[in-house]
Amino acid sequence: MKMIIWALFLCVLPYRLVLCGDPLGPLVNLIRTNFVGWPVIHDKQIWIFDPDVALRRRKQFVELHGDKGERLIERLGLGIDGRADELLVKQRQRDEGHLGGLNYFLP
Repeated sequence: MKMIIWALFLCVLPYRLVLCGDPLGPLVNLIRTNFVGWPVIHDKQIWIFDPDVALRRRKQFVELHGDKGERLIERLGLGIDGRADELLVKQRQRDEGHLGGLNYFLP
């Protein structure tokens, strides 16, 4: 008797959601979500990519941050609160006489 109930359940289950408005049923949804993926995943994407943009923007980066970004770390340390000039003076006083900010490299 239990086998008959299970057999009916398994036969009716795929059609239950069809009647409720899901046109594919749970078996197809299971296959789609676990093995194939939703159709939106397989849509083609078009990305506009210009590999030469870095060569054009290098001059701007060097002017702003120095070659290899020497001034970039210093600028990041100044913050965005509008007190960049005060903090820059403090940083320069703190680092005066240091080689890369470290004492043990000095003779």
